[in-house]
Amino acid sequence: MDATTLLHEVEHVAVMIMAVWGFIKIIMEIGKNISSRHDREKRWDEMESNLTKNIQEERDKIYTKYDTKLVEIEQKIETNHSDTEAKLQEIAAVLMILTRGQLAALDGLKQQGCNGAVTQAKKELDEFLMNRAVDL
Repeated sequence: MDATTLLHEVEHVAVMIMAVWGFIKIIMEIGKNISSRHDREKRWDEMESNLTKNIQEERDKIYTKYDTKLVEIEQKIETNHSDTEAKLQEIAAVLMILTRGQLAALDGLKQQGCNGAVTQAKKELDEFLMNRAVDL
């Protein structure tokens, strides 16, 4: 073998080694990029999961707060309703007493011989009480 052939083959081997080295380097870069992208996507997924969890926790706190407030408001409404019903019953009882007193007064005036407005008022009051009794 002569020197030019040997030199040519050494160049050929050197080119082959450089080609293999370049191929390995490219493969390593591709692997590094894939790994980097995978890590980045994993971090995004973790952040998304944490954000979702935090949002749900905040939403649950708000629900709990407003559920408590709603219960308080419902209790106040129930208390006010009961108080109002009691007051209405008291007013109805007072009105009943006043109406009976007015009826008795009109009846007494009529028995003493008062006519005109007394007779008309007694008649209207009797009609009202009869209509009211039918409504109940």
